[in-house]
Amino acid sequence: MTHNVMHRGYGITIDLSASDLGHPDRPGLLQEIHRNYKPDLLYCLGAHEYGTVCPGFMTIVEKNGRYHARHVTKGEVPETAGESELHKALKNHTAETASRDGFGVAVEDRAVHGRRRTDVTVAGVNGKKIGYEIQISPIASGSVDTRTRTAVDDGLTPLWLVTNENSLAIDRAPWARLNVQRWQDVGSRDALRVRGGVKALRMVRCDWTIQRECPKTGTRCSGWHATWESTQAHYDDMVRMTATGELVTLFMRARTGRRRGWHMWVKPSDKAEFLQGRPEPDPYLPAAAAGSAAKILPAESLPPDPHCHYGEDTGIRAELARPRDNGDPIDASDWLSKEPPPEYKSVWYVDGWEIPGDVVAARLTLDSALRRFEALAEALPAGADLAVGRADITHGEREGWLAVQDECRRLAAALATHPWLRSVHDPFSARRAVFAAARKAHAVELTNAAYQP
Repeated sequence: MTHNVMHRGYGITIDLSASDLGHPDRPGLLQEIHRNYKPDLLYCLGAHEYGTVCPGFMTIVEKNGRYHARHVTKGEVPETAGESELHKALKNHTAETASRDGFGVAVEDRAVHGRRRTDVTVAGVNGKKIGYEIQISPIASGSVDTRTRTAVDDGLTPLWLVTNENSLAIDRAPWARLNVQRWQDVGSRDALRVRGGVKALRMVRCDWTIQRECPKTGTRCSGWHATWESTQAHYDDMVRMTATGELVTLFMRARTGRRRGWHMWVKPSDKAEFLQGRPEPDPYLPAAAAGSAAKILPAESLPPDPHCHYGEDTGIRAELARPRDNGDPIDASDWLSKEPPPEYKSVWYVDGWEIPGDVVAARLTLDSALRRFEALAEALPAGADLAVGRADITHGEREGWLAVQDECRRLAAALATHPWLRSVHDPFSARRAVFAAARKAHAVELTNAAYQP
């Protein structure tokens, strides 16, 4: 990365370390670059001056309170003729799908004020309008923000359709990702499977059946935590469901770190359960805030840097160093968690031992797995019948038996290495007390289950 980059449109060198970019006669130059992002606008000064072998084209990113110019990474190239055909095919397919389902469609929808041109606008139920932005080529984050705010101000619900897992439109606005790369594949149903952007709410039990620790306590709390998981959808169905309101937008703000949050399409029932009457955070900054980007720039300028730093380790992680859409579940436990069941106690007192509740919960989980293992073993044919060929075990039975066996081993190892059991002075007596506490807890579970309506 560097702070000097060539602006090919004006034929000037930009100094990103200066508050005026080194050109006081051009106020608002940085905002102009962000609003009108062009992949071939900025060029490496080293390649221009010295003919350095590098990708050449650059983009502006903000890291650690400064603006930097970085080379466009692999996969970020100007839109080619083939990609333009893909853009056209996706635009036409979106319009045809919505029209076939009976919704009003406007292609290349231009706003009266002239600041917006939306690829496809779909008029859904109850006055809802979905504005499709089909983004095949790279785009700057500032351009995404500006165009999204403009669409929202015009009464549209934006939907950025991308094909790159690193697209900067991901999580800056409602989005969806397809894994289609050729316009010829747009008619294929398998190619139009939505790979990201649509989520389903899952409540995950925080006990010893999961391998990650509790995000709130650092151990297993036996409660329930919310997780947003990717769900399979087809693009044609998504066009219809967003127009009818079967899928709605949700923004979940990040509680910690520099990330702003996550945008997703979810079912209204999942959204209501997640928010539980709380107001949804507003992800869109006021339009006036877009002009405040220059405040990030430091007051002092850096020495000129005309050299190319392509491939060097600058210690600054590029925005696209990892996929923005990696498909991993999103932990939402800070937003929604449910308490443990009534039979769970934080501490058990047995035979003079003060046993942490998660130790007893771990023992209960292991006992449950062992009972499942025994039931599977009893259902299998007898060893004598197997030996003489009178019976056989199917592949499914074998896989199920091995899976439960592995689970029992993992749970037993987790319990044996629990910090509390490793710290007691008499491990044998402590394990006997844990057994006794687990029997009491299991009896409470059975009693509560018997009284359930």
